Amino acid sequence: MSKSQNMPHSMHRSARSSVLSEALDNLEVIMQEEGIWPDAKPTRQVLDSALQSTVPFAVDSLPFESWLAFIFIPKMRIIIAQKQTLPAMQITPAAQVYLNANGYRTIAQLQTIDDIASEKSV
Repeated sequence: MSKSQNMPHSMHRSARSSVLSEALDNLEVIMQEEGIWPDAKPTRQVLDSALQSTVPFAVDSLPFESWLAFIFIPKMRIIIAQKQTLPAMQITPAAQVYLNANGYRTIAQLQTIDDIASEKSV
């Protein structure tokens, strides 16, 4: 029996949320270390436009790394804080397209986050 099968659902969700929270913290640090973290926060108008975008990852409104820093990470932290169900996601393929070769650790960390969300971890 796997670890998740032994664990009551509420504990399982709590453990996943804790692991995801740590993974998001690590993502932020890695992005900063790799020089990917944006130097400035986009204006409220730009962020509002990005939130209205129908294009995946709002790449028509802001750079992918800004979407990660100012939309994805904060939104995931809200989901964790509100104990909402984690959405299934596959961000790694987009990161491989939009991030340059210097972002290999960021891409690896995003794969970890994808795996946590799809329950391949914990």
